[in-house]
Amino acid sequence: MHNKKFFPSLIITVAISSGFSTHAVQASSVSPSELFINDPTQVLMVDGKDRDSNVSIRVWLDTPKRSALDFGFISNDNFLSITGKSRKKSNYTFTGGSIVDFALRSKGSDGLFGTSDDLIYRLSDSAGYASQHYFAAIDPAKSRHPAVTEPYYQKLSLGWDLNLDGLVDTRVMLKITSNKYDGMMPAPTAVSLPGASWLLGSGLAVLGVTVRRRKRPA
Repeated sequence: MHNKKFFPSLIITVAISSGFSTHAVQASSVSPSELFINDPTQVLMVDGKDRDSNVSIRVWLDTPKRSALDFGFISNDNFLSITGKSRKKSNYTFTGGSIVDFALRSKGSDGLFGTSDDLIYRLSDSAGYASQHYFAAIDPAKSRHPAVTEPYYQKLSLGWDLNLDGLVDTRVMLKITSNKYDGMMPAPTAVSLPGASWLLGSGLAVLGVTVRRRKRPA
């Protein structure tokens, strides 16, 4: 009878002591070849088993306000443009394994990019400005850097709701242009170390109480 309490406690302890988890987003499989998520998360660039370690993408910016917006990503808290100067499409290459915080930038009221009144909308923003719809799944066995255990994808559609009214204002399409086994997927999220340590301590405490209970006389 006591063993039934002991082993579940041990299992809980092992589970919550992990410091790394798969992407903690509300994901739903649309079909075997698609994935849709609607929570703030960045994008992992997956290098496939090919001759180099890079992942190249082609970007299409689809917005009625093309001159007011450009698309890029955040690096060291700075916005780096991919489609700058009102270009509808452009290319960019990342190193395999890169976790990318894609973003839209509005030039603001002064009509100039790179000034203090620019507005930047990140994938990682807690407001959740963008949904992510992945297409064209790739077998995870074809991944190399990093090696992943879930399907990853050749195409990604980002739907941006900049004023959070429930309607998509701007769409951005990303497509792999290099090797057929390169791709993208939602980036994993790490559990913070203080939180993981607290959970581990709590699990061990529960385990200790369970052990002491087993030693009590009937």
